[in-house]
Amino acid sequence: MSEFNSLLSGTVVLAFLATVALAFVMPRLRQSEAMRRRPVPKAKTQAQSKRLPVNYDDPDHSECVAVSQHIAELMIADEWLEIADEISNWEAELASSPGGTRYHDVAVKTCLSGLQGLIEDAPRKALSDLDQAQIEVMHFVDTHRQMPDNHVLALLAARAHIAIGEACAADDWPEKERRAAWRKTAHHFIAAGKILAPFDAMALMSPLLAEAQYLQANGSPSGEDQLDQLFNIWIELDPTNSDIYSLHVAALVAHDRVSGDEILREADRALQRTEDTLGFGGYALFFTPLLNEYDSARELLDSELYASALMDLAANADNQTEVNHAAATLLAEVEAADADQVDGLQDALMLMVRQYLQVVYPRLWPISVDEVQEIVAEAAERMPDILPDEPTSFATDRAQGLAA
Repeated sequence: MSEFNSLLSGTVVLAFLATVALAFVMPRLRQSEAMRRRPVPKAKTQAQSKRLPVNYDDPDHSECVAVSQHIAELMIADEWLEIADEISNWEAELASSPGGTRYHDVAVKTCLSGLQGLIEDAPRKALSDLDQAQIEVMHFVDTHRQMPDNHVLALLAARAHIAIGEACAADDWPEKERRAAWRKTAHHFIAAGKILAPFDAMALMSPLLAEAQYLQANGSPSGEDQLDQLFNIWIELDPTNSDIYSLHVAALVAHDRVSGDEILREADRALQRTEDTLGFGGYALFFTPLLNEYDSARELLDSELYASALMDLAANADNQTEVNHAAATLLAEVEAADADQVDGLQDALMLMVRQYLQVVYPRLWPISVDEVQEIVAEAAERMPDILPDEPTSFATDRAQGLAA
């Protein structure tokens, strides 16, 4: 492969390293502002000694940063074919951080970070402010043209077009620039579509291609009708990836497709996708981002099923990152729930913390470590006979209740 000659200097790449991994992790960790509406219940004095170890540098964050740094070093060395191979291998294995963040997602985010920085730094007074970003897009396209059959280089070129296409569509351009900006948006999304057209995401088993095709349709004037089909392909390739649900939920809200019936249908489909692997977990994977994006969604939420779904995510978690996230998410719902639902959700939280939480990762909680420890202490006092590794029938009882 000939030299890429990218504008993305080592300095630019390294400047983004501190934020790239976090940018992928943080959407999974956002909690409702309702968390702060009421104080966390205080544990009784005699339970204060019940505390868990605290890890401020949890492995999920560390691994995401390591992946981002590795890809950035290859970018600085202009080793784009090696980057494509690394991403393809991670994608084939769905290799993930302990918290489930896909390495291939972190890598693509890192690859596009320099372009994204140029877009964000543009003053947006005239379209010419994006000239450097336009040049950067063409570098991705030129690299793809050198190896047109490489699906990773193709999706990077398409994602570069999509990134600048989205920037041109923003409403913060001066009035005199908006017509030309929308034309550029159309140009870039059409170009992205042409790059992606020869590739079959399902045949290649590529969730990254499926994502790029979804994003391209989402930004195209005639693409809305394709979103459900493209989402189903994408989620089938990676059914436990909550980030996919987050993006699809945001698209549903943006296109005003969040009627009650549609939400309930999507929630049922999400539950069915994971029932053999995560129990009711798919229900939580779908509803958690929806509750953050759409206030009225809580009116459609089955709070008991949601608690069961989060419990199943904790019970089937491979690591403590996922348990911390499930517990923090359930706490958010305790704080947001109506008075008649609080007691049941609080009981579920106490059970989850007592049985599954073994170490506190402060980054995943929007409350202080001391407040988390108070919850731990309260759970130990309320459920003294349940030990962390002792199985419970919580999800089984809920399943029997639904069947009845």
